Amino acid sequence: MTDDPAGYYATLEVEPTAAPEAITAAFRRRVRLLHPDVIGTGSAEAFIRVKAAYDVVGDAARRAAYDRAAREARAAQAARELAFTEEDLGLELAPRARGRDLPVGLWAAIGGIFCLATVMVVRQFNHPPVPASGALIRPFAPPAADGGAVPKPEMPAAPAGGPTTHFVLPAQDSAAVLWQRGTARDAFLPAGRLAAFTPVRALRLVPEHGLVEIALGDSGDAFIDAMRLTPGNAAAARRAFCAYNAGPAPQSGEVLRRNGDGAARVEISNRAPQPAVVKLRDTAGRTAATVFVAPGDRAVVANLPDQPYRPDFAIGELWSRACNDFAAGTRAQRFAGFASPQELSPLTIPPGVSAVHATVDIPDTVFERE
Repeated sequence: MTDDPAGYYATLEVEPTAAPEAITAAFRRRVRLLHPDVIGTGSAEAFIRVKAAYDVVGDAARRAAYDRAAREARAAQAARELAFTEEDLGLELAPRARGRDLPVGLWAAIGGIFCLATVMVVRQFNHPPVPASGALIRPFAPPAADGGAVPKPEMPAAPAGGPTTHFVLPAQDSAAVLWQRGTARDAFLPAGRLAAFTPVRALRLVPEHGLVEIALGDSGDAFIDAMRLTPGNAAAARRAFCAYNAGPAPQSGEVLRRNGDGAARVEISNRAPQPAVVKLRDTAGRTAATVFVAPGDRAVVANLPDQPYRPDFAIGELWSRACNDFAAGTRAQRFAGFASPQELSPLTIPPGVSAVHATVDIPDTVFERE
């Protein structure tokens, strides 16, 4: 029995005993190699697997639960291996029990386990259809290029009306083909496309054709190649989308966004072991500047309007330009009050004895807003 039942450590190419710092370093190394924009080594599916592995073993609480489950499974396996039969020991201590000699209680337990497994399989692929937006279906013909600037990618909306079970994996042709049943027996005709990372609800598997039926609400049901789906809810789909569309890694001190000019400046020092992004918000909640600071580095944001600011900051891994947030391991916080640029400098992340204000945790969605 392995210490890595889901292969998360192997995916990151580290040992199960690796220190948190080693896991973070391995994740950075792997994503730099596997990002889909990297020619030759980039792979969308491998990139998402690395991201999923880091989401578990890169988080202290989730890693502890994963390791605990592995230990319990290993102990159960060891107990089974020690349960020798009389033949294994070369003894004839008692007639070997046959199935009809098993206790009634044991038969009931076996039946209960079988029923539970059956219910889980049926629930996976036999949920009733739920309403969804017909806008999820894209025209089958690819859109014509207009020669303009590449638009910022947007996360596809999840079907409304209930929880999702899977999302569409990216591939070379991006969108996945949707199929509908034709009039002929076992015939399927192309009916549209579904954008990568669209969360969907799987209804049932059609194994003889390698398809999965999915609910599309007002547009009815359709079928999609089973290889283009991976388990995960809408939140998992968004994390994968953000990682896939992370874009070029920012340079330390890079101002990612700016609104307004002035003569003020704020110095920022990142003492965290992970990259940090700081947003200086004015009294109306607008972001005057967003700056990226590497671990252990310092940056100066100059030419700011001379007014009070309340900083938001987040630390994490793999800054996503598409999502305006880190794609993994994010923790976002907000200073409790406003201060002038002079009072804020030097602004220490995470806040220490030099911090002007205490901080409170904020949701990622609040931090993302500009």
